[in-house]
Amino acid sequence: MKKLKKTILKGMALIVSFLCVAAIWFVLEFWIPHRTIYDSGQPGLLEDQRARKRVRDACHKILSHWIGNYYAAFWTLDEVGNKDSIPYLIRALKTLTLNPPPASLVPYKHNEWTTSLYIECCRGSLKKLTGMDWGTDHEQWENWWKETGRYLPFDEEKGQLILQEGTE
Repeated sequence: MKKLKKTILKGMALIVSFLCVAAIWFVLEFWIPHRTIYDSGQPGLLEDQRARKRVRDACHKILSHWIGNYYAAFWTLDEVGNKDSIPYLIRALKTLTLNPPPASLVPYKHNEWTTSLYIECCRGSLKKLTGMDWGTDHEQWENWWKETGRYLPFDEEKGQLILQEGTE
């Protein structure tokens, strides 16, 4: 009987430990990045370069997961994105076109219209940061980025890649 109690206590401790780790992961990977984006709407906050980097990193973290408020990340990256943001946006475009989020994971009514809105917002952010427009074809974006885009300089003032003549 004593051995059974000990085994049950060890099992319960393991479960509690797992739940603690899961909660910490949720806070660090999901809640804090979303909170950072929502707080970035305060007037004057994004004038500080450290704040811009913190918000940009939060957007990158959101886009690196298969669930999150991509829409807010796209709109925020329009304001604070840089060259490092482009691969995250391309990956998000690929995720949205190949594997849109199921309706059960979205906190509001989700349908084809909202998925196409997400895709167009992602495309808009890519277009703004790169000066290029490969539509919603993630393969063209990936190929362009690997072959040309990642080698181009980025103008922090304009928030856009500096395109060379004949760049495609």
